[in-house]
Order: sequence, then structure tokens, then C-alpha cells
Amino acid sequence: MSPYMYHASPFGGLLLMIVVWIVQLLIAFLIYRDAKEQKMLAPVWAILAILPMFGFFADVLYLVIREFRVQRTATAPEL
Repeated sequence: MSPYMYHASPFGGLLLMIVVWIVQLLIAFLIYRDAKEQKMLAPVWAILAILPMFGFFADVLYLVIREFRVQRTATAPEL
């Protein structure tokens, strides 16, 4: 067994996991607030942003959909 195998702190992985989770919660809150202003399904987007392993993909997907909605409504003719 290599003597360098256990060089990291046993709490390093736990600390990283907590930091990533807090970042996901913060992003989900910001997405919820913005989706509510854009009259989108805010609770659904917030839940998707919190999901592990899918959350960051959902964040990027939200940004893409939001930009297309903003461009579409900005160029739509007024009735």
C-alpha cells in the first residue's frame, strides 16, 4: 500500500459536497426568482436545479430557454 494514499483530510470530500450543495441551492433560488418574473413554471425549474447530477444541466437549459423566450417576445409584433 502506498504511503501517499491517505494524504487528504477525511472531511475534504464532505466539505466539498456541502459547498456544491449550497451553490446549487443558491442557483435554484435565483432561478426561481427569475422564472417567477418571466412567468414561467418557477417551482418546477427550482426543483430541477436542486436535483443532483442533473441540476447544473437544468441551469444551462433554463438559461438557453430564457434567452430564446426573451428574444422571441422582444421581436414579436404588437397586436
